[in-house]
Amino acid sequence: MKFNTVLILCGLVLLSYLFFHLALDNGFWHSDDFNSLDHSIQMRGDPSRAFDSAPPFRFQPLAYLAYYILFKTLFFDAEGYFLFNIILHGLNAFLVYLLVQTTLKDRAVALLSAVLFVFTVGSYGKSVMIASGLEDLLITTLTLLTMIFYFKNELDSGGKVLGAWYILAFVFFLASMLTRSTSFAILGAFLAFNFFFRAETNKRVLSPNFLILLVLAAGALIVKAQVFHYKPQFYPSNPGVWSYIYLTVKNIFNYLVRMVFPIHTSHLVTQSGMAVRFVYRFATEIRIIIALTIVSYSFFGFIFGNRPIRFFIAWTYIMVLPFAFFQFPADWLNIRHLYLVSVGFVVVISTGAVFCSRLIAHNKYRRFIPMIVPLFFVILSRFVIGQLDRSYELKASSPEAAEMRSALAERHEEVSIENGELIFRE
Repeated sequence: MKFNTVLILCGLVLLSYLFFHLALDNGFWHSDDFNSLDHSIQMRGDPSRAFDSAPPFRFQPLAYLAYYILFKTLFFDAEGYFLFNIILHGLNAFLVYLLVQTTLKDRAVALLSAVLFVFTVGSYGKSVMIASGLEDLLITTLTLLTMIFYFKNELDSGGKVLGAWYILAFVFFLASMLTRSTSFAILGAFLAFNFFFRAETNKRVLSPNFLILLVLAAGALIVKAQVFHYKPQFYPSNPGVWSYIYLTVKNIFNYLVRMVFPIHTSHLVTQSGMAVRFVYRFATEIRIIIALTIVSYSFFGFIFGNRPIRFFIAWTYIMVLPFAFFQFPADWLNIRHLYLVSVGFVVVISTGAVFCSRLIAHNKYRRFIPMIVPLFFVILSRFVIGQLDRSYELKASSPEAAEMRSALAERHEEVSIENGELIFRE
């Protein structure tokens, strides 16, 4: 790795720490936090529990292994879990840089995309600021690594089936199937890449490399269903085919709108300042305008944009689909699901800002005007993160969190509570 690339990696990790160090004292408060701690304690006596898939668990043995390793090292030191999340988030931002540099071959766009991702533009930091958000960060790491190696193999190595880049893509794709179920979304992104970059790769859309991964994903799904009794979380009732399609499409746009306008009915809005409450009065009208803007931009982006822009627009829609399709309406406002999706969003913003700036590069000052857009989203993200941080600190000290700590201590004799804090005695 070149020295400049190492500097970018270190800079993004440092920026991640500076932006999110306020979350280090958030503590455990989410039910998923305590489920993960409980599961890690159970794995001490039975490592096979990593393959649990019955509710409240999901089939994600690699994520549970990561939780278990952290627990063996940190026990109930919440600050250590958050520090790990922050470092992994910085690494993911670096992978975004490599991904964009591989596909777009433009360092300025790649670097701005990585910086916006560090600032969690489009996802607004929830995954980093909750201890159990590790699973969102981990699947993003594996997805980005799979994408980078697959794209490098197709663009730089002639698409060799047994090439080193493809073997690495195969390995990380296999690993991604041992975390949250996004395998077919990854395949959808590969299909979009093969279509938009077919002139560069000189290969068919349904290339042998793609078909190998498709067969692998189908086989893994059968194994998970038959051996580990995995079942996707579908809509809990049966509203009918057309209603199901309508709700899914509606949910896709609900997610995309919240990447631009993350304010929705919550305690954060009611306790925020007058300006936020004033804006929220017009939330419905704002969402309609944003939805129409997203549709228009997507349409014109596909018509007039270059191949990388078309690909990353497609990425955004493809990556949000699993959350809109499988989990509606449960938790449908959870911006944690936008962490991976936001990669396409930040790339589109960065590309527009950089390319517009270059168009007016002859003007000494006006060339910086396009940067107002990414700057606005950074400020918005910082505001949302500050609000979330205060909310999570209160939740960690709430009676509900105290009850979850007590319940965890009651289930395990090696766990006790001293001065309101969980203690583990081996």
